[in-house]
Parts: sequence; structure tokens; C-alpha cells
Amino acid sequence: MNARFGLALIALALGQSLFLAVMVWDRVSLLRSESVVTLKTEPVDPRDLFRGDYVILNYEISRLRLDTLEGDDGFAQGDTIHVELAPAGDLWQPVAAWRDHREPAAGNEIIRGRVSWVIDARPVASPADGEEMPCLDCGTATIAYGIESYFVPEGEGRSLEDQRNAGNLTVDVALGRDGEGAIKRLRLEGEPVYEEPLF
Repeated sequence: MNARFGLALIALALGQSLFLAVMVWDRVSLLRSESVVTLKTEPVDPRDLFRGDYVILNYEISRLRLDTLEGDDGFAQGDTIHVELAPAGDLWQPVAAWRDHREPAAGNEIIRGRVSWVIDARPVASPADGEEMPCLDCGTATIAYGIESYFVPEGEGRSLEDQRNAGNLTVDVALGRDGEGAIKRLRLEGEPVYEEPLF
């Protein structure tokens, strides 16, 4: 009985170690990916500024006018979305949005996210006279990519957030074959300032 119990404990320990090794290897593989895009950050509402020792990140691709992009439409809250990005100088811009993962055009990349909310493409009634007015944000989707925060050394978050709000912060994002993104490095005015360690 004791030998069986000892073997079971050894098997359990080996299984847990293997599970942990697979998780670490997945992350290392993603960060070593040759597919890297640079995204421009946008200011964040000051009420959500600095919480703990990490920086809240918002990107130009976090809010998309779906009616201006190629691809699918009719996205709803909670849907998975695959956004095709094309290089535009040093930064990458969205050119299409798809429900399913697709092969991007030559030179482009795909990043996968989840739709947080969508503003319907319906005109709204004016409160004054009941007349319908065009909806300026209709067809706009807010998307989360899982790269919306970055841990920094204690006491350094505030200055990074000031740089982010001034438009000086960009982020290099490594992309997996399935479109999963991971923050690889932060740049201030194009120069690397923080790099994610592999381990």
C-alpha cells in the first residue's frame, strides 16, 4: 500500500511539473515569435490611471469602426474577432476583421481578441424634436486582446502613464500562429525601455 501511494505521489508531481513546463514553453515560444507588430497606445481615462505597479494600456486597435474594414460584420459582445493588421510605417493598422482565423495577406499579421461591446448601426432620436439623427459611433466595436496591462518596477508606472497619455508610448506585440498576442517590449519615442523576460 505504501509503495502504491509513493508511486501515485511521484506520478502526481511529474504531471504537475510537466503541466508547468508546457505553460512556460508556450509563453517562451510566443515571445520568441518572429511575428511582431508595433501598436500605438492611446490615453486612458484618468479615473483608471495607476493601479498597483502596472500600466493600463489602450490601443488604437482597441476601438474599431467595423464598417470601414474588410471582412465580416454583425459582431456582438463576447464574440471572438481576428483583426488583420498591415504595416503603416513603424506602426501597424487594422485593415480587416474576421470571425474565424484566416491567412492574412502577404506582409500582414492577425491578432485575436474578444469583442467587449458594439454600438449598433441604428440612428438615434433627437430628444428635442424626436427626429432621427445619424449615430456618429455606429458600428464601432471595443475589443480586448489580453495585452491591456503591463507590470513595471515599483514606482515607475506613473511616468510611463504620463508618456502614454502624451502619445509617446508604443508596444511591440509578439503574435502566435493563432493570433494570440503577448507584450514583448515597451518603447518610448521608438526606443525600447522595458522588455519582457523569457523566464
